[in-house]
Amino acid sequence: MKHSSRYLPSLMAAMLLATLLTAPSCSGSKIEPDNRPKDRSDFTNPPLETNPLVDFTKWEIRDGRFYLDGKWTFLKIAKPLVNYASESSCRQIMDNLDIYRSKYYNAIEMNCYWHFFDDDGDGTIDHSLEPLRALVDAIYAKGMFPCIGVETYSVGGGRIPDPFWETNPDAYAIDSNGHATSDTEYGFGTKVVSIFHEGYREASRRFIANLARGVDTKKVLWFETTVEPQYMGEYNLCYSDAAKRAYAEWRTANGISDAASKMPEGFPIPQEFIENETWNKFRAQSLADWVNGDAAAWRSVAGEKAYVAVDFLDANLLRNRCGDPVEFLRHLDCADVLQVNWHWRSEQAAPHNPPYEHIAQVKAETGKSWAVSEHMTIGGTSITAYGHIPQLLEHTLKVGTRLGWEFTNVRNTSNDKFALYKDDWNPKYPMKDIDENWGYWLWRIGQDAD
Repeated sequence: MKHSSRYLPSLMAAMLLATLLTAPSCSGSKIEPDNRPKDRSDFTNPPLETNPLVDFTKWEIRDGRFYLDGKWTFLKIAKPLVNYASESSCRQIMDNLDIYRSKYYNAIEMNCYWHFFDDDGDGTIDHSLEPLRALVDAIYAKGMFPCIGVETYSVGGGRIPDPFWETNPDAYAIDSNGHATSDTEYGFGTKVVSIFHEGYREASRRFIANLARGVDTKKVLWFETTVEPQYMGEYNLCYSDAAKRAYAEWRTANGISDAASKMPEGFPIPQEFIENETWNKFRAQSLADWVNGDAAAWRSVAGEKAYVAVDFLDANLLRNRCGDPVEFLRHLDCADVLQVNWHWRSEQAAPHNPPYEHIAQVKAETGKSWAVSEHMTIGGTSITAYGHIPQLLEHTLKVGTRLGWEFTNVRNTSNDKFALYKDDWNPKYPMKDIDENWGYWLWRIGQDAD
């Protein structure tokens, strides 16, 4: 509980007032104007529930929010980045669950990297899933909500198991100059795979399904498809043989025969084709098709009603990354939750509105009822304008986030610049305002309840 000597004389009154004001924000009921204090330090964090309810038969995502037993519950999501195939890593998370709860995290998302579980890249799990299963069970038993995601792509930190390339030497993503691509944009140097390659799709989806079989899927709130689905920003992709075949089939299926949108015969690919509207429409639809297929792999085990979350990478260099973000959204049929990536422009300390505008446009066109959150609402050193954290959070509420906030990397490692906590679990600067003033933020979230 946070307080200072300045407020000690009225501590009990402040505690009572804060409890009255923060409790409705979790259930979503509207708080009427009153004489409530406006200074954050006049709020105290609410008491922790001693026996929090978790019951998968009573949870529901609807109208952009998460409801538990009919009550709106705003999610404070912790995303610790560890090797979830490791028994010691899973045990460490289990041992820290009370610490997570003490900081008001009520959901923990486990990001499972393909290469940690599958040594040869064939989609078969080569390591015991018992540690992951035990961790899911422990989170659920602690009154928190487990979520599971995967990294099955090879851009931005994920890595495909090395032996996969020996079996599938033609699986590389090919750029407009005819070269196989590596991840130089994010600095990992990993081999980039073509999302059109059937061997890749089959193996990665086999891995997803096998991962799901290793846990009690009923206890998992949602399953996330691969982190930040995209082609790439620095390169024009994809001109692999698999992509060319898929494009030719797509043109035939859609009755398209104009010469301007026909795939050029050789390399380098002319700029006018790289920018061709038909080609980029195909790329956007194909990106959505890839994500839809990965979601289907989760649901093949967890059931058709399992909730699926998808990162929406609406960032710079959009044509390169996704062809057309609106076209991508129109063909995204699998998602219950959209997690916006690049929602804040750190250098300018200003919001990035286009992704939310694109989501609103497609929701209005199609009637899709996605819940909206962020991929890394705050993520370690990715937020350089630390002094603007309150403005960043206010912006997420302004554009409609009512599901929850995601924080990455929620680990206690002082020397890891991307970790949000020091060795002793004291928050680093990005999390300080949020943790110490969680009572205020719950109140603030509840002010916009309808």
